[in-house]
Amino acid sequence: MKVFIGPTEVAGIAQGLRAGFERIGVTAEIVLEAAHPFGYGATEPDALLVRCWKWTGTLCRRLPMRHLWLKAPLALVHLTLGWPVLCWALWRYQAFVFLAGKTLTNTKFELWLLRLLQRPVVVIFVGSDARPPYINGTYPASTPRAMKRATRRQKRKVRRLELGATVCVNAPGTAHFHERPVVNWFALGFPRSLEAQVDGASTTNGDSHGSPADAPRTGTTVYLLHSPSHPAVKGTRRIEAAVQSLKARGFAVELLTLNGANNSAVLDALQQCDLVVDQLFSDTPMAGLATEAAQLGKPALVGGFFSRELRQALNGLPQPPTRFVDPDFFEVALEELVADADARHALGQAAKNFVQTEWACERVAERLLRILLGDVPPAWWLDPSSIRYLAGCGLPEDKARERVRELVQHGGIAALALTDKPKLESAFAAWAGVNLPCLEGTTRGAI
Repeated sequence: MKVFIGPTEVAGIAQGLRAGFERIGVTAEIVLEAAHPFGYGATEPDALLVRCWKWTGTLCRRLPMRHLWLKAPLALVHLTLGWPVLCWALWRYQAFVFLAGKTLTNTKFELWLLRLLQRPVVVIFVGSDARPPYINGTYPASTPRAMKRATRRQKRKVRRLELGATVCVNAPGTAHFHERPVVNWFALGFPRSLEAQVDGASTTNGDSHGSPADAPRTGTTVYLLHSPSHPAVKGTRRIEAAVQSLKARGFAVELLTLNGANNSAVLDALQQCDLVVDQLFSDTPMAGLATEAAQLGKPALVGGFFSRELRQALNGLPQPPTRFVDPDFFEVALEELVADADARHALGQAAKNFVQTEWACERVAERLLRILLGDVPPAWWLDPSSIRYLAGCGLPEDKARERVRELVQHGGIAALALTDKPKLESAFAAWAGVNLPCLEGTTRGAI
């Protein structure tokens, strides 16, 4: 079996899957529609057709909207090239792993053709590609009308992919729109290989605070790293305010913030820090930055409302060892970790052991191979109708409630696109302070 992985890279997942398959003797190749802006390393097939497809996709992404006269025809060429790339891939690969809710042509016909030709297809959702827009901080809150349209598009995309794929993989915090069971993201795991990026690199940089990655610090100053791809979504201002509060109370602490840095710069900074301060409003305990930190034995502090739901959502699956706390207790947890070097060291070592065993690339690849072959253990399945998580990601809770309330008041309860899950639908309405009886009879039309 030769496995296709693509057509996009997210947080090094594609690279980690390819490395994992290689370690278990399965040939896998990464095929990307455009170069990743953060520069994750990858080995891709050297086919002229694929290179042209990737070149047009990369150029189209990088061109600003003021060059629409060039951007639009490039996008058309890129979309057209997707079809011959699909034919090439059908000839070359026997199984397909699609990431981030994207396929080669993003059409129903493509998925139907793959099924007709008996090619197993696994779609791995990674966050905003499935999360409802009204609880997604990366989606701009423009108007309720625009939010309704975005919700409709997201629901239809998820539905198209779950109907066409052999299996979908999604997390309990983002699987609201699924109507069929999915494999729980935590049953598969987050594969991340840093071998290519840090191989041969020194774990010190000659600065006064450089030290081996696995060794506890002996100095007095605690160095923190925060690397947001989207500062507003990651809660950067509140994180910086918490650090300033600690400084004002006499703690020797320094924060390095890398905004939108490429991956090599982030990895270099990771090797020099004492603690990673990941984000404030996450719906997962160990996302990309925290996973990379764990590979280097660095502890991570993560804030998120999903911390309230984590134990139930895991349903017995192993819990990634980060300090995952409610945003209201973020500063308290930060103070505790800054004040206790031994606790930081213990958390970092637990995280490193976890990603090198439970989430080792080869272990994740073995599990994904089982999924591709149709051998999914019952404990791996997640029933979307059981989801009760409401707060989403990248938003303070009051802002998320406001979005839901405005959407329902504008488009009715059906605008949530959850008519197949009446309990979750009602939970959202109650959480947002919407009086459902007042809406009955006028707002329960189809989305």
